[in-house]
Amino acid sequence: MTLTQAQTALHNLYIGDNDVPTASDDDWAVRTEFIKMAVNMWENEKGVLWNELWTTRVAAATGDATIVGSDLVYATPTNLRFLGGFIRTYNVNTTTQQSYWAIASPSEAELFKNIGRQSAYLTGNKSTGFFIEFFSQPTVDDTIDYPYYKEATAPSSGSDVLEMSDPYFAVYMALSKLHEQDGDGDRATVALTMAEQKLAAMRTLNAMVPNYQANPIPTTDVLLGREGFGY
Repeated sequence: MTLTQAQTALHNLYIGDNDVPTASDDDWAVRTEFIKMAVNMWENEKGVLWNELWTTRVAAATGDATIVGSDLVYATPTNLRFLGGFIRTYNVNTTTQQSYWAIASPSEAELFKNIGRQSAYLTGNKSTGFFIEFFSQPTVDDTIDYPYYKEATAPSSGSDVLEMSDPYFAVYMALSKLHEQDGDGDRATVALTMAEQKLAAMRTLNAMVPNYQANPIPTTDVLLGREGFGY
């Protein structure tokens, strides 16, 4: 669902006519802020890491992509929240030529500098940007890739697509705020209840795995291939 489609759905539920605000209208701006608020609430839902917000460096529009000269420090995508696993550097022309770099805590950095450890750590913050710093020199011209958990995209233009699996959560949350501003508590409560139902359904969907797949919590040994069937 695009922001334009969300605006149309919201207007139909709120007013019920075809006079949907356009991007130049004050109502559009106010309702967009309510939709952004709902996106932020979804993004920060307690105890949930949304599948839709997992991505990789190669899929990002920002962030340093290639090892250059003797540089050890590389910018991450601007929407990064935290790294999700090993950093991989590889030659795009040779699938077998790749290296994996473990992630250390910044507090461990001084212990491992200048000893050639194949590891890296994250520095920076949202104000200055986040950076990956390697402890030893990766191969020049190799591509940098890693999984990471990103910030949700706050829609601003009409063509922006809401990332959540059920965008009607954002529509009903915005509708609840509009009714609340009108002093219509009963309608605000009904809309909020609908939004909460949408959020609960998304939580269930987020925890599901495909049919016929086991869903145990794996141990570290299972993840590293040292335990499981045949052991």
